[in-house]
Amino acid sequence: MRWKLAIAAGIAALSLSAPAARADENDKLTFLTFSKPVQLPGVTLPAGRYRFELADPVDDRRVVKVQSEDGHQQLAMLLSIQNQLREPARDPVVLFMETPEGQPEAVKAWIYPGDTIGYEFIYPKEQALKIARQSRSSVLSKDGDAIYRINERGERVPEDK
Repeated sequence: MRWKLAIAAGIAALSLSAPAARADENDKLTFLTFSKPVQLPGVTLPAGRYRFELADPVDDRRVVKVQSEDGHQQLAMLLSIQNQLREPARDPVVLFMETPEGQPEAVKAWIYPGDTIGYEFIYPKEQALKIARQSRSSVLSKDGDAIYRINERGERVPEDK
């Protein structure tokens, strides 16, 4: 009789833990560790470990939430567009833009393990312009509802087709 109760308790425990495993896959929860400060849209994170996940994985898969490692402090809510890789990522991938020595690296995109579609971050116009000038490349930005790339001269850059 005791072993039947133990089996029933084990099955109940497994059934309760299974949705939690799927929840991480759905919201793309990823812990990222940075060895030095990094720039994200509107914020610079000091070196450390952070939680990256989709803010609303059901209705809006474009907003990424960044929190402290323990999840107690929300640091940023970031708009993104799709960024595609040719091959699925084996591990979490963070793409950076070039920045001058001594400046925090700017995060371009984050890709969840096993995915080919990631999240490229949309920077506020002034920050995007500063990064574009430093990196001599185009940076994704937003003005009202318009999302575009801005170059080092502050000009909109047409998307490659």
